[in-house]
Amino acid sequence: MVPFGLSSEQFKAKFLVSLEKISPCFIRELKKLFTVSIPESVLGAEIQIFLGDDCMETPSAWIYYEGKQKKINSADASIFSGKSVELLSGDYAIPHFDEKYYINEEFNAGYLIANLTKQWLAESWWKAGGWDYPIPVLVMVHDDYGDGSSIKLSAVC
Repeated sequence: MVPFGLSSEQFKAKFLVSLEKISPCFIRELKKLFTVSIPESVLGAEIQIFLGDDCMETPSAWIYYEGKQKKINSADASIFSGKSVELLSGDYAIPHFDEKYYINEEFNAGYLIANLTKQWLAESWWKAGGWDYPIPVLVMVHDDYGDGSSIKLSAVC
């Protein structure tokens, strides 16, 4: 366990190391996603990052496709309006930080993790070639946690 006492910069650096370890695999998975054709009925997508109730869980991320005539079919591997795909599961290793990082209001580790994960995911998306994805895509942290902003991931307006 990482004892309480790191500066926010040290905390961010330690957390980013764990994300960077999974970057190559994550980028490969994104490249596979980019090969799946997108029908005209899909008008955009939103990626939501989930941190868990206390932000101490490993972040996960899902992409939700939006558009006309939504359907639900978990057996269908194609992309369609209403489809959700897990992009990042919470099964990778991050350092276990002392809970004081999360409960100390001045430190606010959850805020840092939210923003770091969002920025890392955006950069991974772009490294995989996602700027040219044929539909508008935004990434944000669920419930507007962190700074509450979203990042535009594709050039399409």
